[in-house]
Amino acid sequence: MQETLAQLIQFECQLHHSERRNLTILDLRLHTDFKEITKSGQVMNKSQMLDALLNDLDTNMIHAQDFELQQLSAHSALLTYLSYQVDTNTQVKYNSALRSSIWVMNDQQFWQMIFHQGTLCSSAI
Repeated sequence: MQETLAQLIQFECQLHHSERRNLTILDLRLHTDFKEITKSGQVMNKSQMLDALLNDLDTNMIHAQDFELQQLSAHSALLTYLSYQVDTNTQVKYNSALRSSIWVMNDQQFWQMIFHQGTLCSSAI
């Protein structure tokens, strides 16, 4: 399970950095049936999420910590964690969120995210 956890953390964090603007990586990481419930409560499908990520102007990196993995089946897993951003000018943390992602292994034996949800945290980290 440690190997799966390490791999899913790597894939999840790719979506937090410059790779989040790389259509090839996004298409590889997000399942065809991907759905997200955003921090603002909006429901988005893969096409909408690709458009949002590719046009995101926020350049502050997303930090993630406290990862936990729950194996749901041999081919699916739930990854939960805490994320936040840091303003590069002020070093103030913002956008703290509790996050959960469901990853499924596709027919080519490659993990893809099929569901993601972020819930804003009211308290500072």
